[in-house]
Amino acid sequence: MKKTLFSILLVGICMTGVANAKEKNPILLKQVYKKEELITLDKQKVAGGNGTLHGKFAFTRDMATEDEAIKEIGWMTLNKGESIGVHPHKNNEDTYIIVSGEGVFTDGSGKETVVKAGDVTIARPNQSHGLRNEKDEPLVFLDIIAQNHALKIEK
Repeated sequence: MKKTLFSILLVGICMTGVANAKEKNPILLKQVYKKEELITLDKQKVAGGNGTLHGKFAFTRDMATEDEAIKEIGWMTLNKGESIGVHPHKNNEDTYIIVSGEGVFTDGSGKETVVKAGDVTIARPNQSHGLRNEKDEPLVFLDIIAQNHALKIEK
């Protein structure tokens, strides 16, 4: 009886600890990311591309937990002459939702497609992609990276 009661109490304490840990992680609870709270993170020569990829992120891959499907989401900007080099996605998916401007999307076979506001691109697992801006107007897009829970994350 004492062992059963102790086991129940121990499980309860452990579960409370897990619940409290989740409550303390704002990524697990937050549902609105105001633009003034976004994390500015500019990356140089992404995947062998040119210039700077200017980013404003709700959260980044290192902040998401393993059980969260969306690993990263951000407003991205490429200015004239800037690009993201063609790169593979081994076990995650990467979507670009073009908000404004015009760019050139390159798929894994090297095919180039002009993309404009309202267009959506995706690189699924084992596909490659890249994006560049050749125009004067900045290319603004949402970048959403997701991970299927069934696929193992490579580090």
